[in-house]
This record gives sequence, C-alpha cells and structure tokens, in this order.
Amino acid sequence: MNFNKKSAIVAVFVLGVLIFATSAFADIMLGSGYHSLKNSAKITAEKLSNEVDNFSVDVIVSIKVDGKTYVESTDNTKFDIAKQAQETSGKNLEKGEIRESYWYSDENQSIHKNFKDGSYNVTEKQESDNNNRKIFENPFEEERVTDAEKIMDAFVGSLEDVIQIEESGGKKMYMGNISDAEIPPLVNAVSSFMLKYSIISEHTAKRLNIPYPKSNIFVMDASGKAIENEEGIIESGIFTASISAEDSNGTEHIYTIEFSIDVKDIDNTIVTAPNLDGQKVTYTKEGFEFDTKYIGKYKNDIVKKENNSFSKIGERIVEITSVDEESMTGRYYEAYNEGYEPDMIRNFEFSSNYGESRHYTILNYTDSNGEKQKGIIHREGLQNISVSFDVEFSEDDDGNVNGYSYSNHDDNFDSHFFRILE
Repeated sequence: MNFNKKSAIVAVFVLGVLIFATSAFADIMLGSGYHSLKNSAKITAEKLSNEVDNFSVDVIVSIKVDGKTYVESTDNTKFDIAKQAQETSGKNLEKGEIRESYWYSDENQSIHKNFKDGSYNVTEKQESDNNNRKIFENPFEEERVTDAEKIMDAFVGSLEDVIQIEESGGKKMYMGNISDAEIPPLVNAVSSFMLKYSIISEHTAKRLNIPYPKSNIFVMDASGKAIENEEGIIESGIFTASISAEDSNGTEHIYTIEFSIDVKDIDNTIVTAPNLDGQKVTYTKEGFEFDTKYIGKYKNDIVKKENNSFSKIGERIVEITSVDEESMTGRYYEAYNEGYEPDMIRNFEFSSNYGESRHYTILNYTDSNGEKQKGIIHREGLQNISVSFDVEFSEDDDGNVNGYSYSNHDDNFDSHFFRILE
C-alpha cells in the first residue's frame, strides 16, 4: 500500500515482533496461526488490487517516549482502482505542532495542497507512461517480498503454531500478547537494530528532540490483534510494542510504537479531484520542473585546499537561456582565476526535452571531448538549482528510467548552484 515510509517501517517492525516472538498462544483446531494470518494478508492484497473497484484505508502511527507522544501520523487514503485515482488526507504531529497534508492523483495529474498559503501544485503526467501505472500494487507479487517471505518462513520454524485464532460470525480474530521473558535473544537483537537505524535513527532523534536509543535495547512487551472479515480481507489491525533502551547518558527510557489500520468502504468509496476554481494554482509537467522564472544565471565557487585553508580559485556557472512548455536550453562553463587554469576548461551548451523521463529533467550535451552525455537538473529551495553531469541511467523491464548515478566530472564538483539575482 502507498503509505508513507515511516508508517511502513513501523508496521513491518511491529508485525515482525509479533510473528517471530509470540509464544503464548495456539489454536490447533484452526491450523497454523502464522500461515493463516499470512494467507489472509495475501488474499487481502490480491482482492484489493484486482477484485474490488474502490476502498478506503485509515492508518495511525505513533511514537511515545516515557508515555509522552512525540510523533503521531494519521492518514486517510481513498483508492479508486477502476479509475486509477487516489486521494490522501493526513495530519502529522511533530514536536507539538500539527501539520495537515493533502494529495490527489489520477491517470492525468497529481495535485498537492500547500497548507501554509492554501495554494495547490498541479503536475501534469506524461501520457506515454499511463498504461504502465497501477494505483495500488499487490506487494506479494514483488520479488523482494517473495524472497523475504521465504526467509521469514525459515526463521519462524517451529513457532508457526503460536498465534491465537478465534472465529465468530464468519469473522476470524488473530491475537497475540507477549512479555520480555518470552522473547528470544535473536528477536531482541533484530529489534535493537530496527529501533536504532530504521525507526528512531540518531538524525530522527535530534530532529524530534527525543532521547536516542543507544544501548541495552530489549522488547518489554508486544501485543496485536487483526480481524479478517467474511470475504477473507483483513479489515483492521492494531499493533503495539514497548521497548526499553538507554540513551547516551545511560538513562533508561521506554519507547512505545503503536500502529493501527482499517480497511473500509469497499466498493463504496468515491474519489474526486479537488475543485480548484478561484484557488491559487501552480502548474508543472511531470519530469519537467522549470518555467520562465528560472531563466538566469546560477553559480558556485571552485575551491582548492591550500596550506590548511580553503581558497576560491574560480567559479562554475550554469546559465538557463530559454524555457517553454516543451524544452529548456542553457550553458555550463567555468571561469578560473589566473594561475589556476586546468588543462581543459569545461564549456558546453545543454538542452532538455519534456517527455524524456517522468521522474527527472534530463540534460543533453556534448562534452569537451565531443562525446554526447546526459545530466540531471533539479529545483532546489525557492530559487536555486542542483545540477549533475556525466549521468548514467538505469531502466526497468518496460524501458522506463527508474534510477541514475553520476560522476560530476571530478571529486570536488559541487552540484549546488545559487541564483545570481540582479
């Protein structure tokens, strides 16, 4: 599902704790609780991606430290499989501040609302790639998920009959509840790694102003419940894990991860684009970020380390000379101070054509050796840009560009360019 990265990581982590570590319950009459829950998840993904026309999903994720909520994310996402449309509204609490978000997407456009000024950003999608897109993908059809499932099956081993199942009124309820005494050392090792590097990394802890879980990390308790409806779809799930850890000062803290999901309004969900009449709207094209206001010069300093200090020895300049709805042209050149000129000073023109990629604005140029090359240009901040040269692109099985790497001429190349304003 198209949840945000943080929600997905937390969900996988908590569910992993429950599946791998639960050892208190079993219901042999209904067979393996582990395999039953896994099969239900597969059936849910298959039906939502291929058999229903539309549905809604509510997701809530929270992180608490010593009982205080530092992060809480609430998202409602509506999917219209038949029309390939999606609408997401959310609220995020961080450091005591609530921020709203809104995003809409269909085959032709994506729309994002800026809640600071109430404006909208509309991105026109490229028609050539529409047939390859699917608004909701079945994750169990991905190769990496299949491989992960094999590893999970092998890891669970003899613990596969450990999840309790109850059945009533055609519905199944999966339940688990464990304490620290029941959790194997390997699970605590995995949990420690996930907490430190995936959920609350050192960078995240500093950004949110919460204590970083440094050492002596172990799962104190975990519990969860999932309900499967009469059609075999998991309609709701609640997962919680409490983890003890010490910060860099040796002070113990209790980190609580909570995750809930509700699948609802199946075949009764309506997804509509927002009414933009009378609104402030900025229009762009997918894979083409620029318009005429970006025409101008951008530069950064060429710097050399000398005598344990830094010296400016020249400037790199990117000049955007023209932009329209279909293309952009410009020039890149270098100007060196006297006495610092290299054997070859780079100076070439570039162009970009809309439709080359739905992800990036690609630059085409001929380098100083007469060889045709490609680069990447992005907007950065309000008025600045980021430029990379000598770019190599990777493609998926359908021939669509899905990644790139670059050398940027040399190790000291600075890809950040600042607008020269008159």
